[in-house]
Amino acid sequence: MNATKSIQRYSFLAILVLLCSLRLNSVIANEYIVGDEELWSSQSNYAIWADKYNFSMGDVLVFKYLKGEHNVYQVSEDTYRSCDTSSGVLAKYDSGEDQVELSEAKRYWFICNIPGHCLGGMRFGIQVRAANSTQPPIEPTPSDNSSTSFFHESRTIIRHIIPFWIIVQLVLFM
Repeated sequence: MNATKSIQRYSFLAILVLLCSLRLNSVIANEYIVGDEELWSSQSNYAIWADKYNFSMGDVLVFKYLKGEHNVYQVSEDTYRSCDTSSGVLAKYDSGEDQVELSEAKRYWFICNIPGHCLGGMRFGIQVRAANSTQPPIEPTPSDNSSTSFFHESRTIIRHIIPFWIIVQLVLFM
């Protein structure tokens, strides 16, 4: 009888861990500060910045800048390439701390529409994949030792530790 109870308890715990792992993987989204330490400014190379990350549905881009000095336009690919915002503008942001949720698996394009900024390099495109996609990233992600990568990796580690912490707590208190 005691052995049956133990088997039931551990079976329950195994199922609980599996469910927690699946749920946490689908719920946890990453937040990316565009440009990292350089923020959204004319000093950054956004193509290099974007290549460092693998973006998934539900992630959030945070554009931080001095309000009035820059802005953010989400645009079509043609508008991105031409920097001509007479058409192809999908969304406009100008608060100085704009948050854009990447809600679809698709290619996104962003520019600054202050005269000369887009043509000067304040633009980038990213590929966003499904949150639970097992496909490899479209572009290789170079290794990076910056603090931003550290925090990104820490979130990934925490995502896998939490279910085990829950198990330990359940075992101790059952």
